Amino acid sequence: MLLVGFLTAFSFVKNENRNIDFENINFIDSDLKFISLDSVNKLLKQSDLLSNKFLKSDLNLKEIEQKILDNTFIHSVEVSLGLDGQLGIIIKEKNPVFRVLNDNYYIDSDGNKMSLSNLFSERIPLLLNKVDSSYFNKLGLLGEYIKNDMFLSKHIIALTQFEEDLNFYVNGYSYVLKIEKFDNYKTKLKNYENFFRSVYNEGLLDSLSSINLNFKNQVIVQKK
Repeated sequence: MLLVGFLTAFSFVKNENRNIDFENINFIDSDLKFISLDSVNKLLKQSDLLSNKFLKSDLNLKEIEQKILDNTFIHSVEVSLGLDGQLGIIIKEKNPVFRVLNDNYYIDSDGNKMSLSNLFSERIPLLLNKVDSSYFNKLGLLGEYIKNDMFLSKHIIALTQFEEDLNFYVNGYSYVLKIEKFDNYKTKLKNYENFFRSVYNEGLLDSLSSINLNFKNQVIVQKK
């Protein structure tokens, strides 16, 4: 038993003193669009956190995670270290839901500001006016709902937002969808979808200038 205990302790000490392999970082299930894996690799290797002189016992995984999270495109990161000394990293990017046209940035689904990328441009609705950051959270939730809805994601192409007044612009038509306040927008937009599908083949939509969704269970239209 003493021999087994000694060998176990010796193995543990030897494992803790193993050098870390920073040349072959394993990016696990990290399908990145806005930033390249090479950029993340370079960011880590240029930092003071990683060095070929590091031993396993000296490595601070939380500091590495925070270094990656400092990048504007990253939503979450998980860093692990295998018994073989190989670093494993799981990265999840932010999910942009609106692009603010005037100031050239995204608002993501968590209501955070996100820079544009030189590598990839997300096809999402444009916000056509300047946005007060106090509305970012509400816009993030609204944008995520639109993006995840099969009908709305292909239909809504732009939005103006002034305090609680929302005007949506749609693909292929010149009318404006009007919603006051962020409350119950899911029900209001679902009412609009039902209306759209019911009159799509009647030729009515081309003659409209606006559609008001603010009346309970009603869709009020105004013709040109």
